[in-house]
Amino acid sequence: MNNNNSQSGVVLLVVLIAIAILSTIVVDLIYFTHVDAQITANYKEDIQTSYIAKSGVNVVAGILKNRSLEDMERIVSLYTGDDLNSKGLWSINVPNFPVGQGVVTIKVVDERSKINLNALVNQNSNRVDLQVKEELVELFEQLGIENSKYERFIGSLINWIDRDVEGSQNDQETTGADDSFYLSQEHSYAIKDGHLDSIQEIRLIDGMDTEFFNEVRDFLTVFPADKKINFSTAPKVVLLAALRGATVSAIEGQGSFNTIQLNANIAERIADEIISERDDEPIITRNEVISIIRQVDPTLRINSGIAGVALSSGKSDVFYVNATGILGQDNPTKKIVDAVIRKQNTGNNKGVKIISWKEN
Repeated sequence: MNNNNSQSGVVLLVVLIAIAILSTIVVDLIYFTHVDAQITANYKEDIQTSYIAKSGVNVVAGILKNRSLEDMERIVSLYTGDDLNSKGLWSINVPNFPVGQGVVTIKVVDERSKINLNALVNQNSNRVDLQVKEELVELFEQLGIENSKYERFIGSLINWIDRDVEGSQNDQETTGADDSFYLSQEHSYAIKDGHLDSIQEIRLIDGMDTEFFNEVRDFLTVFPADKKINFSTAPKVVLLAALRGATVSAIEGQGSFNTIQLNANIAERIADEIISERDDEPIITRNEVISIIRQVDPTLRINSGIAGVALSSGKSDVFYVNATGILGQDNPTKKIVDAVIRKQNTGNNKGVKIISWKEN
């Protein structure tokens, strides 16, 4: 009897242990199943939100393919009620546009409303474009950057972009950092000797610190194929910079072009007149810019200079698009796409092309 009772007790103990183990396994299975289900749901939401953000870029690309900048303004004005050009800084902002179960917020900025850093040095001749250099000097002065700081940066930028071309000098600017400077640093790296790929790249160039970068980043670009600025969209500081650029020849000693003195008050009046004109007519062609200059000061002879710095049509071809996809309300999932779109109006490749894409 005692032996049987003892065996029964052992069996019971084994059964209880087995039940405890199985219960633990079942609880773990339930937990991990729940975790896997949550991971799958989160992954699904990430995918959905990513496509919502991408749809914002695709909508802009689709509009740009068949419409002009002016049409985009009208479309957005109807949706948001914003008056864009009266602010002197052109951008399109569409908040919370519904897409499926989520929303997308879209921002579009004209890259031709900025100064193109890559145009500072011609990649074929390796020559410095003096009009672009003057534009940068004026921009930095308008923004209150110290002379010594921006002069060092401009010199270093020239050396960063220029390259070893037969018949010309590499690292040609003695006031800027050259290849040996970067190689001598504690965390050394090689100079680029070529075009910038993004604005963020200038953080690598000597003379550019965080404060300087934050002050100037919104007024600089690397994406247009040339230096032409769109007077239809450029903010006042860029207009003033372009006007100063128009007072010099792009290449030293070019033709009979002489440097022209532009009074600061006259430049201000011209820029204000252009911005005022944009209230009624969003597209400002180069000829209209010249007409405004003549009205303000008939003696000012910068027509040939304006031809070098101003976009003739007033209709841009390169746009930065920021699209933020949002899904959910209490704890929303967000995805951001930063893209640059180039519009081509001629030839067999008419349409739009995405030339830069970054997802966050």
